[in-house]
Amino acid sequence: MSIKAYIKEIEECVVHDGPGNRSLVFIKGCSMRCKWCQNPELLEQQPVIWFNKVTCKACGKCKEVCPANAILLHDKLRIDLTKCLGINCSKCVEACPEHAMEIIGHEITAENLCAQLAKYKLFYDGSGGGITLTGGDPLFVPDFSTEVLSLCQKERIHTAIQTALYSSYENVWKVIKHCDLLMCDIKHMDSAKHKEGTGVPNELIHENLKKLNNDFKNEIIVRIPLIPGFNDDEENIAQTAKFLYPLNQVKGIDLLPFNMFPVAKYEALSQDWPYGDMEKQTEEHLNRLQKIIESHNKRFRCTIGGLW
Repeated sequence: MSIKAYIKEIEECVVHDGPGNRSLVFIKGCSMRCKWCQNPELLEQQPVIWFNKVTCKACGKCKEVCPANAILLHDKLRIDLTKCLGINCSKCVEACPEHAMEIIGHEITAENLCAQLAKYKLFYDGSGGGITLTGGDPLFVPDFSTEVLSLCQKERIHTAIQTALYSSYENVWKVIKHCDLLMCDIKHMDSAKHKEGTGVPNELIHENLKKLNNDFKNEIIVRIPLIPGFNDDEENIAQTAKFLYPLNQVKGIDLLPFNMFPVAKYEALSQDWPYGDMEKQTEEHLNRLQKIIESHNKRFRCTIGGLW
């Protein structure tokens, strides 16, 4: 029987998460808890419910039917996800007359997912594209991700993955050996700071990347999500460049400017976001960080905001 997992959606015709025209699969579940997470709806493996505050009229219909008493009505609607998670009854969604509530996440088999992705093979082939698994983190469900990637490779579809590499090397290699391209994050070089920002230390991540540099024969792209006041200082970027210098399989480094768009997602999930008042780095600051990386090794393709 084909392995199952929860995904949020398949985003089609994507051109910024790998070469060519791609399909991007958002897998639910992650082992890290980054304070700035761009996709908080994907952190938990189970489906979650969010709502549209513009559409919501706070009529209370959802509260009336909720068996977990997870709906809070004051000046605005809030959902206590600690009570809601794991029930998956969807009664509030069905009861909402404004269709303001939505279930995020549905279960799918690896076989069915591959069949959906393979429908666009002509578009992939014509543009040099393929499929990219992201999340959450595909390594959170390694057996599922392995099956999806291997099935796609049998269809001769270019495969890529976006991951934080926080998993055992056994699981890492199980998945990534079926990839034509690896995109991974390096969030901070100092392990204590890394744990402060993500909930986990960084030694396992760095060791996995070093091992992959020896075992993985395809291209590795490192992404650095730039978080104001956390890792966007010149010293950390210089230390990151020094760490990556000996890794010959790393062909590109992408600096990702801070993104404010997730604030709407946190509101929809009834969560407060500590980065809600932060601003994107200035162009001058971004260019300065780019020059620091390029000064360490000219072989790096260092870009700002996307290699494709």
